[in-house]
Amino acid sequence: MYKLELKLQSLTLKEYALANGAKLAIGRHPGSEIVLDDMAVSRHHATIEVQGQKLLVFDQRSKNGIIVNGKKVQSAQLKHGDIVRIGKKFTIEVHVPPPKKREATLTGEHAKKTS
Repeated sequence: MYKLELKLQSLTLKEYALANGAKLAIGRHPGSEIVLDDMAVSRHHATIEVQGQKLLVFDQRSKNGIIVNGKKVQSAQLKHGDIVRIGKKFTIEVHVPPPKKREATLTGEHAKKTS
């Protein structure tokens, strides 16, 4: 499960949890899952999608593009700690939880006490 934090400067506005198959539309359009009130944001600016084990961001032919870690991109695979800038005021911070460690199971042999 991925977590996204929508931020306005250092203030977290909202958090989003994304499971496999999730898709979020980002833009000024009121039908977007993430609506950003910024004239530098296009109505249909970008999408973030979970495809299998990958979290991807795609520019939707926006006027000002998307910036991932300071670099303008058309699309990118996101990883833990990445910062996606959309418009002049908003960023989305990516959090990927570490993989769960498999718990060791106790077998009968290990459970025997030595007498």
